Amino acid sequence: MVFTPVLVMCGILVVITILLAVADKALVSYGECMVSIKDEHGEQQFKAKGGDTLLSALIANRVKISASCGGRGSCGYCKVQVSAGGGQILPTEEIFIGKEERKQGTRLACQVKVKEDIRLFIPDLLTSVKAMAKSGTFDTRLRWTFLRTDRPQIVPVPKKHPKLARSEQTVMESIVEKYAAERGAIMPVLQEINEKYKYLPAPVLKNVSRDMAIPLSEIYRIATFYNAFSLKPRGKYTIAVCTGTACHVKGAADILAAFEEQLGIKTGETTPERQFSLSAVRCIGCCGLAPVITVNEEVHGLMTMKKIPEIVEIYRGK
Repeated sequence: MVFTPVLVMCGILVVITILLAVADKALVSYGECMVSIKDEHGEQQFKAKGGDTLLSALIANRVKISASCGGRGSCGYCKVQVSAGGGQILPTEEIFIGKEERKQGTRLACQVKVKEDIRLFIPDLLTSVKAMAKSGTFDTRLRWTFLRTDRPQIVPVPKKHPKLARSEQTVMESIVEKYAAERGAIMPVLQEINEKYKYLPAPVLKNVSRDMAIPLSEIYRIATFYNAFSLKPRGKYTIAVCTGTACHVKGAADILAAFEEQLGIKTGETTPERQFSLSAVRCIGCCGLAPVITVNEEVHGLMTMKKIPEIVEIYRGK
């Protein structure tokens, strides 16, 4: 067979990889190592198992680290400044680390292995991104990327946040004041802001960060994680087409395409007058009514192509 030599070589490589991994675990023992951390929240220490990646050790000890990949790849976000320990910079790190960052001891936590005591400083996400933009290892047209569902969301960087009008400032302050006594109240604050504006405006988030003494990077991390929030303006009515298994079988793709044609926008977009936004969702739990859509909180089941213009006209007149 033509493929036999290829299969044999692949088998040999797999065996060698397994043997090297076993050897690394069985023949080399680093014992326990002390990891000393300084970040925006203060200083702390903990013991880590030698041989693990630094990122794994940080996550295991509940240390907040800006890693959108969760340690599964070299994304360039899990940057830390190592002042002692860490070993040599690896080739897999060099592409993500600029000259100035290298002078500061910047490393990728997902690449560094804990083989000795390590002292490090963890900058916040915004500082990391600014450093990447300055060093040329990051596209300056972007702020950061988070993985939400199966696709990355890219957030554009505004040149300058416009100031809030006094009336808007008063509304925002009243929302923050309402939850001031509650611990970890950022979620209800964002929900009220999202309900008022139909999205989370950048200048409002900046003011929330200041008034609640929460890093802006932390607020953006929450805002980009939950599908209920949006950093782009949404319409008065959000039409969500279910694309779950039952709805897919009943023609959800055609329903979605018909709404795109009827509204003149693509999925994920908003009409110019901000009356409608169109989105696709995985499942809304109404499989018996498939195909199903929701318009804000209202459910419309057993959808047909004939019903689409009727529904659009109903909500267009509201």
